[in-house]
Amino acid sequence: MNKAPKVYAVIVTYNGKKWYNKCIGYLKQSSIPVLPVIVDNASSDGTQDYIKATFPEAKFIESSDNLGFAKANNIGLRYAYDNGADYVLLLNQDAWIFTDTISLLLKTFNEHPDAGIVSPMHLNGEMDALDFNFATNMSGDFVSDCYLNKLKADYPVPYINAACWLISRKCIETVGGFDTNLFVHYGEDGDYCRRLIYHKFTLYISTKSRACHDREFRRYKETEYRRYTIMPNDIKIKSELSNILYDIDIDSYIKNCKKKLLVKLCKFEFKQYDRIKCEIALYNNIKKSRITNRTAGLNWL
Repeated sequence: MNKAPKVYAVIVTYNGKKWYNKCIGYLKQSSIPVLPVIVDNASSDGTQDYIKATFPEAKFIESSDNLGFAKANNIGLRYAYDNGADYVLLLNQDAWIFTDTISLLLKTFNEHPDAGIVSPMHLNGEMDALDFNFATNMSGDFVSDCYLNKLKADYPVPYINAACWLISRKCIETVGGFDTNLFVHYGEDGDYCRRLIYHKFTLYISTKSRACHDREFRRYKETEYRRYTIMPNDIKIKSELSNILYDIDIDSYIKNCKKKLLVKLCKFEFKQYDRIKCEIALYNNIKKSRITNRTAGLNWL
């Protein structure tokens, strides 16, 4: 008889008490046993005491600071890996799975040796529609097959947000964790998907497997927040220039900045001088990440 795979679920929490009974509680109903690892990002709503009292079976890791999504998930990934995980489920605090979710994701892994990540269909919190960004990332074949009522069991896709990913141990050993040199929150999952492809793995969606992502209430608020605070220049530059699927000469960007730096210094334009120095630091970080992420191993963990 084949040994059942050892599956851990890594959940990063931050002031999300209203979701924990579903997010963490529903793991107990999984037909495949799941070992929860919870990393709390310095919640201020009593999360720590609530989880300790309500879910004593979980490995609970408390941080005194908000580490961000990428670093906190890496802590959980490392713990799961060091404790023999065959697969790790990354699950947002505002997401939850069903009894057969993981068993169906594992079925896709078994049928596709190239799979590094398998994700379920992402429904909204009311389970009456797909998550608002999910369908935009699906392939044209998926949309066509839905319309023609000939949906396949799974589809390869270049990107799906990390609200619910099942990652194989082999993928973790090769691709590593999230890049914490460049990303804190937002952009890290897209970067990981590109690194996944670079290292010859595939991301699949299992259409028979489901999870809920309860974020409809912040649909427009989140879009505006990203547009005006997080998503401009910095994240855009990092995402584009860190893409290891393309050969990009980062040294040329640094060289051009150094030329500008000299001009600004000669003109005594010190504010612009400092801004360009920050640009150079950013490009150097991108260069570091590109080198690291093209190397197989437990990077960032």
